Amino acid sequence: MCLSGLTQILYGLIMTGSAILTAVALFTPGWNTIENNVKDVTNGGKPDWNGLMPWSCISHSQGSTCSDWWAELPGWMRCVVICMILSLIVQIVAIIYNLLTCLACCCKKYIIHPLTLFAVVSTILLLITVIVYAANWSEFQNGFNTSSQLGYSFWLAVGALILSAADVILGALAVFLGENCC
Repeated sequence: MCLSGLTQILYGLIMTGSAILTAVALFTPGWNTIENNVKDVTNGGKPDWNGLMPWSCISHSQGSTCSDWWAELPGWMRCVVICMILSLIVQIVAIIYNLLTCLACCCKKYIIHPLTLFAVVSTILLLITVIVYAANWSEFQNGFNTSSQLGYSFWLAVGALILSAADVILGALAVFLGENCC
């Protein structure tokens, strides 16, 4: 097996790991840790979702709760949600394209180039997500003296960002090896 093929296998594994971390971060409720009693006071007794995508909007997206949820999101949070969804889409496309180019037996050096582009776009989208959320997450405190911290979902997004950044290097290496070695 040639070196570019081995690099592509590693690229695919790491991009799959990044996509899994992105999906888990997108659909889990732990983006911040605010005490439940503070959430009840600030929201008038309504339970609050600390994630990006509520499960009720995933299972049936045409409901009124989803339009209310989207309408009530601040602009910076909409940016975070959109960047996470787009990053997940790019990662899935990168995995599929990588699989197709791994199976290509000829002309690989001509079709392998988008791998780096997919990783760069995914990294940029995840970087925007992490920066925008980290810069604005304290908005959830609403002036109360709480012990709010960034939650595990945020750190999963950071892990996805690190894996995606590593895939930029692996994608460039796979392109280089594909053009020059085999």
